[in-house]
Amino acid sequence: MVNSTKLRHLNFRIFPRLELWHVTVGISDEMPVIGIKKSVIDRYMGRIYTQKEFENLLFDYGLELDEVTSEKAAAQKEKGLTMDEKDVNKLCDEEIYKIELPANRYDLLCIEGLSRALRIFRNEMKPPTYQQCRRSHFRHQIIIKPEVLSIRPFVVGAVLVGVKLDADSYASLIDLQDKLHQNICRKRTLVAIGTHDLDTVQGPFYYGAEKPANLRFKPLNQTTEYTAEEMMRDSHLKQYLPIIIDKERYPVIRDKNGIVLSMPPIINGEHSKIQLSTRNVLIEVTATHLEKAKIVLNTIVSMFSQYASNGAENDTSFLVEPVEVIAVDGTKCEYPAQWDIIVNHYENGLHGVVLDVVVLLQEGFDLNDRSMIVSVDSINRRIGLNLKAEEMCSLLNRMSLETRVHSKEKNPDLLEVRVPITRADVLHECDVAEDVAIAYGFNRIEQQFPETYTTGEPFPLNKLTDLLRHDIAAAGWTETLNFALCSRDDISVKLRKLDNLEHAVKISNPKTSEFQVARTSLLPGLLKTLASNKDMPLPLRLFEIQDVVLKDLSTDIGARNERRLCALYCSKTSGFEVIHGLLNRVMQLLGVKWTKDGTGYYIAAYDDPTYLDGRCAEIIGPAGIFLGRVGVLHPDVITAYGLALPISVIDITIEPFL
Repeated sequence: MVNSTKLRHLNFRIFPRLELWHVTVGISDEMPVIGIKKSVIDRYMGRIYTQKEFENLLFDYGLELDEVTSEKAAAQKEKGLTMDEKDVNKLCDEEIYKIELPANRYDLLCIEGLSRALRIFRNEMKPPTYQQCRRSHFRHQIIIKPEVLSIRPFVVGAVLVGVKLDADSYASLIDLQDKLHQNICRKRTLVAIGTHDLDTVQGPFYYGAEKPANLRFKPLNQTTEYTAEEMMRDSHLKQYLPIIIDKERYPVIRDKNGIVLSMPPIINGEHSKIQLSTRNVLIEVTATHLEKAKIVLNTIVSMFSQYASNGAENDTSFLVEPVEVIAVDGTKCEYPAQWDIIVNHYENGLHGVVLDVVVLLQEGFDLNDRSMIVSVDSINRRIGLNLKAEEMCSLLNRMSLETRVHSKEKNPDLLEVRVPITRADVLHECDVAEDVAIAYGFNRIEQQFPETYTTGEPFPLNKLTDLLRHDIAAAGWTETLNFALCSRDDISVKLRKLDNLEHAVKISNPKTSEFQVARTSLLPGLLKTLASNKDMPLPLRLFEIQDVVLKDLSTDIGARNERRLCALYCSKTSGFEVIHGLLNRVMQLLGVKWTKDGTGYYIAAYDDPTYLDGRCAEIIGPAGIFLGRVGVLHPDVITAYGLALPISVIDITIEPFL
C-alpha cells in the first residue's frame, strides 16, 4: 500500500472509495474451464488420443488445453503440505484435462456437447438434423401463481424420459448446471436450474411464492425439515441469499400434493433428488429473463436427452416430453417442444459411440433451427479469403451449422445457414464468419499488408488533453478518474442548480441511484473523491480532464460530449489565489494572454448559486467565448458532500483551444 503522506506527490489517479465499494462483480473475467477425465474423453470421442493429438484438435477448433492434472495433483497443489498423506492416497491419479472455453459457447460446457462438436468438426458424425413431426403425449404442467410475478416471473421446463445415467454422465449433468449457473445464469441472479426425479412427485406443479415462516421442507442432502428462515442462516447458502433475502415471499415449486421440489434460486428439495437410479427427469428453469431461461433449458435438453430412451431395449430413439406452462392470465405455452432424437451407434472395437443424431420437432416451438442468410463475399472480405460457396458450406457444416446455397434467390453469393438450438452464440453474420475462419484454420490465413499506407496520430483533442494532464500533474496537482454517471442530486440539488437536470441525459432504467444520469459537470466527481480522502494531509489539489455529456438536439443522437478541465483546492483557507494561479498556468500553456481586447482571456464577476456570493467569476476567452467559471464554493455545496473546509474551484472547457 502506498504511504498516504506521499500520495499527492506521486501523481496517482485517486479513485473515490465510496464508488468502488458499491461495485458488484457478476462473474469472473476468466474464461470458463471444464475438467474431464482422459478416459471419459476417449470413450466419448470413440478413440484413444495422445495428449498432443487432443491438444492440436482443440487448438484447431479454437479451444485451448489449459492444464493436465489429476485429483491428487490438484489437491496437493491447492492444499500443499498441510494435506494428510492418507487423504492424498485416497484420491485418483487418473489424468484430467482442463479445457478453456469461450464464455458464450454453452454447448461446450460438458463432455456430451464438446465431444459432439469435435466429432462433427472431424467429419466423424453429421450435424444434428431437425425435422417436424406431430405426436401426442401426456402433458406435464407448471401453473404460475400471481404472487411470484414481482419476484421471479418466468419458468420453463422439460422432461427427459427413460434416462440411463452412469457415474460419469451423472457428474456431467451436475457440473453442467453449475457451469451454467456461473456463466449465463450470472450466479443464479438471472436464471436458476432445478432437476428432479419425476417418479417421486405428481403433476401438475405450482410455481408460487410463500412467506419464509410458512415455507418448510427438507432441503437437498439434509435429513431434517427446516423453514426458509432457518435455511437463510446456513453459511453454505450465503452466496445466493442476497438474491431473495429482502423479499417478503420466497419462490417455491410444489407438486399437486404440496411436496416442495425447490425454492429457487436457493436450493432444491431432498424429496425429488436425482440419483443414478432415476429414470425420468423433470427440468425446471426459473428466471427473471425469459430468453436466457430458454437458452439454458435448450442447452440441458439437447445435451442430456442422448441418455434417454422410449423404454424399448433395442430401440435407439429417445424422447423428451414438453412441459406446458400456464400463465396467470391463462395463456398456455409449451417448452421446449415435442421432439424425438434418433441415434445410430457404431462399434469400433473400443466403445459404442453416438454417430448420427436426428431430432424430430413439433412445428412452431423453440427447438426449431433458426435460419440466417449470409453473404459469401461479405464473409470472404471479413476474413481475407476467396472461398467458393460450396467450400464455405462444407466448412460451416463442420461447425454444426447446416448450410446450403440459398434456394429461393438462386444467388451463389447467398448462403442459408441453419443455426441449431445449441448455438445461442450465433447472432450475426460476423459469428458465422468466425466459424468459417475456425474451420478453415487461422494458421492458414495469409498475412497481408494494407493496400493503403497510413500514419496514425493522436486525435487532436486527446493530444491536447494529454499535454495539459502532464503539465498540471507536474505542477503538483493529483489527477482523479471518476464515473461518467452520477445521481440526479449530484448535478442539481447538491450544486444548488435544479435546472441542470434539463440538460442531462437520463438513464431509462438505472440499476442504482448513483448512476441515474450522465454527468454534466466534473465537479461532483471531484467532491466525492475529496470526501473519500479527507484523511489525506492538507492542502489537497485535485483535477480531472474528461468528457461531460450534454443534451443537444442539433446532433443525430440528441446529445454531445464536451471535454472539460475541472480542478479544486482544499485547505484551511479558500486559497483562491492558488486556483487562480492554476488558471493562469493553463492559459500560459495554451498560449492565451491576459487581455480584454478579444485576443486573450479575462475574468468578470458573476453570480452562480454553486459559488459563494461575490466569490465567483466567469472566464471569457478569445473572441468573447465563454470558457467556464472560477471561484469559492458555497458552504451548502461543501456540506452536501460531507465536507467542512473551504474549497476553490476552476471549471472550464478546453475544446475552443483546438
